[in-house]
Order: sequence, then structure tokens, then C-alpha cells
Amino acid sequence: MSAPTRLGEVVGNERLLGLLRTGRTPPSTIFSGPDGVGKKTVALLLAAAANCRNPVDRDLCGRCPSCIKALSGNHPDIVLIQREKNTIEIGTIRKLNQEIQYRPFEGKTRYFIIDEADRMGPEAANAHLKTLEEPPDFCRIILVTAYPQLLLSTIRSRCQTFAFQPLSRQEIQSCLESDGSMDRAEIRSRFAQGSIGRAIALDLDQTLEERDLMLKILSGWFAHRRFQTVFEAAESNELRPKIKKRDETVRLLEQIQLICYDLYYLHVDTPDRVVNHDRIRELQKLTAVTSVESIRDFQKHVSRAKRDVERYVNPLMAFEALWLEDLQEEFS
Repeated sequence: MSAPTRLGEVVGNERLLGLLRTGRTPPSTIFSGPDGVGKKTVALLLAAAANCRNPVDRDLCGRCPSCIKALSGNHPDIVLIQREKNTIEIGTIRKLNQEIQYRPFEGKTRYFIIDEADRMGPEAANAHLKTLEEPPDFCRIILVTAYPQLLLSTIRSRCQTFAFQPLSRQEIQSCLESDGSMDRAEIRSRFAQGSIGRAIALDLDQTLEERDLMLKILSGWFAHRRFQTVFEAAESNELRPKIKKRDETVRLLEQIQLICYDLYYLHVDTPDRVVNHDRIRELQKLTAVTSVESIRDFQKHVSRAKRDVERYVNPLMAFEALWLEDLQEEFS
């Protein structure tokens, strides 16, 4: 599926896009929101539109020499800064601070877009403060991040934040169906969690296989609360290779979270919000042995396990610990 080449092609966040297209935004901004909702794409297209020689309805024409360069990533006045390895180094920010002083080479406005801006370390972030506070009047700086809370407060106070919202299932499904290149658009939209990027990248067969495995474990857990059953599953050839890897363990924990959300939606009688609708009968059976309170408490343990894995706790230990924590709370 090809990326949008005009602002008018971007799916979702219509009101926010309408505001951004007016061009009346401050020099330093933060584009926040979940991964895969189009933050970086919009930033790049806004930069292209600002430098377009023949704009149409506050959008880029896509055909002039400036647009052609922008869309191919070769415009000298549109600079995309991305992390190398795990961080954005202070040297990269110092280079930006120097380059930002030069006037546009051939366009109207220079744009400096920092992707995953939360990856700036404290030194790099502090080195950027003065530039964010007083950029030249011919420049715009856009910090793109899914985790604005990880930015220094001194960074956030110097920028206006524009929050991108998750897309609706209907928006994602319509987008996938109109493109015609994605199979099973409806179920992809359910697992996308509001992200068109996630919907496109999803390995659907793997997702459904892992979902069924987690649903089986959860069904046994809520019915009997026996850790031995979970331990045996964790040691099985089917599951053990997965929970020895950090990214795969996070993915499995997210599957558990989605199933628990579904149980909550059924408990409060909002079945239209269920993600795993193709397993509605199994989920309905689980509501008989769970309560809103038990689901809430279990979600707390899953969230902690996910956070631990992301912070480099041994994934196998974190996965097994969440069930022990729930068991301890159940009988405390």
C-alpha cells in the first residue's frame, strides 16, 4: 500500500489536518500520537506543501520541481532527522543547530523534522533548547513522537503539541479496501488498534495463531487458576521459543490485553467494540468465570509485565511472573 502523496489523501484526524493546513502554526511544534497514524507523513507533506510552487487548496500540487524533490526525499529545505541505533546523538543536534541558521536554498521555508524525538538523550535535548525557543523566522521545527511524556519538560514547554488520534476501525477498513492490495481488511482493522501502519504491516496468520494460543491459556487460567498449567504451556515447543524473545513476548502480552479488553466490553454490554469477534462464543463463556474487577486486576499485571519486558527484564521471567502475581492477589 503506497503512502499518501498529498495532505488530502491522509486518512483520519480531519479537524487537526484542517488546522495544520492553514499554516498558522508556531515555529516549534510536537506531533504526538500512536505509532502508525501518520504523524511523520503529515509533517513531511506539510513541509512539501509549504514549499510547493503551485499549491492547490492549501495542498501540494505534487507535480512541480519542488514537490517532486520533496516526495522523493531530496528537497534541500526539508531535513528529516532520524535516530542512529537507539538514540539521537548530541552531535546530530549540534549539526542541526548550525544548519538551521542558513536561509532556504530554493524554497520558502526550511523544515527540520525530528522523528522519534523522544530518543534524544538529555544532552542532545538540552543542546536543542535555545534553537526550539528562538528558531529563525524562515524555519519550522517539528518533533514527532509516540511518547511525548518522555520528552524533557523544557522541550515540551517550548513547543505547541498537536495530538493525532487513533483512526477508527471504519476509517482503516475503508482505506484498506479502497487500496485493494490488503486481504481481510475487516479483521485487520480490528487488530490495528487505531493504526493504519499496524494494519498494513500485520502478519495476520501469525496474529490469529498467537491470539488463539493466548485465548486457550487464559481460558484455562480463569477457569482453574493453576500456575502449573501456565508453566507447562510456557515450556512447550509452541510457546517457549516466543517468550525467550523480547519483541515476541511484548506481542503476546498485547494479545492478552486485547482479549481482556474484549471481556470487559462484553461485561459492560458493548459487544460492538470487541476485537476478536470471530471468537465471540469463547469470550462469552469466559465472562461466566470472570468479573469486571478480576479483568481490571489482571490487566494491571499484564501491563506491568509488558513494561518490564520493554525495560529489559528477562521476557520469560516477566511472562511467568504476571500469572504468579495474579494468583497471589486472588488468594491474598
